Amino acid sequence: MYMFYEGAVSPEICNQLVARFSEENYEAALVGTNTGILSKDIRDADRQWANKNDLVECILTRFIMQANQEALWNFDITEPEQVQIGRYRENQFYGQHMDCYIKGSDIIMTGRESAVVIPLLSQRKISASLLLNDESEYEGGDLVILNETIKQKKQGTIIVFPSFMAHQVTPVTRGIRYSAVCWMLGPKWK
Repeated sequence: MYMFYEGAVSPEICNQLVARFSEENYEAALVGTNTGILSKDIRDADRQWANKNDLVECILTRFIMQANQEALWNFDITEPEQVQIGRYRENQFYGQHMDCYIKGSDIIMTGRESAVVIPLLSQRKISASLLLNDESEYEGGDLVILNETIKQKKQGTIIVFPSFMAHQVTPVTRGIRYSAVCWMLGPKWK
């Protein structure tokens, strides 16, 4: 189950957010844990980070808290992780994945083998995605949660879902798709 808030953020605020994040500050988006790895087979997109306590973090945190109550998840959540601004250009995508990982730990990669996961501090429990630009500016780039395509792509829409739900962003076929994503952390699952 996911929560859907169509047009929750005004186009004016969304446009300001897109304009505020300078094009030259985007970097290749990584996959995995804290250090992450570059894997264009899984994720081909660009990202940059919003400052802690930025307006976009406050907005997404409010909707995450609201969804946690309205959906009756009632997850034990404590704080948001830093908001990531995503940019998907033509042919860019993010393959099916889950946002769950253990914050404060790392998986050390040794060739193709993964090694030890170190101390458990907190986990991603709830994910939120805010569509920052108008759907007329791009094609493709659909958010798919548990194999259900979210057809509505109205600018300012927020989608909130448990971080353990498999989801993906399909390849953009025209234009550029911008989004802001945030994850709410909490103590390890009991």
